[in-house]
Amino acid sequence: MLDPELVSIATGAAGTIVASMVTGGAVAIRPKIAQLFRKGTQDEQTLALNAHHNDSRTLAEWARAADSDAAIAPDLARAQEQIVQEWAQRLAEYVASHPETRSDLEAIVGAGGSSNNGSQYNTGSGTFVNGTIVGGIHNTYGGGSQ
Repeated sequence: MLDPELVSIATGAAGTIVASMVTGGAVAIRPKIAQLFRKGTQDEQTLALNAHHNDSRTLAEWARAADSDAAIAPDLARAQEQIVQEWAQRLAEYVASHPETRSDLEAIVGAGGSSNNGSQYNTGSGTFVNGTIVGGIHNTYGGGSQ
């Protein structure tokens, strides 16, 4: 059984990794993932970086779809949650096997700062003139905390 504190840290790191995928920061977090997995085997390193690449592409596709169809936003949120769970498991198991990398895991958590993982969809009509919208606009918020 994994240490609950380690699982908590891994879950935070997983959330940071997945949030970076959705907000366009996937390239920036990738070196931190490589740093974390540096003590692992070549296979462990390759699998982690390939998973990051594939998950980033998948979430980018979902995000583009949600941009064009707001009804897809709940599916995007479910996909994000699933990927967070997968990453949390991957990270916790890896750090349990390589305890010397725990500080690298904690650095990933710290890389997230504060963020809002929600979604915003704006629709409306009118003309934007000098900071004022002439016409109508409708904002809907979805996803995480506001």
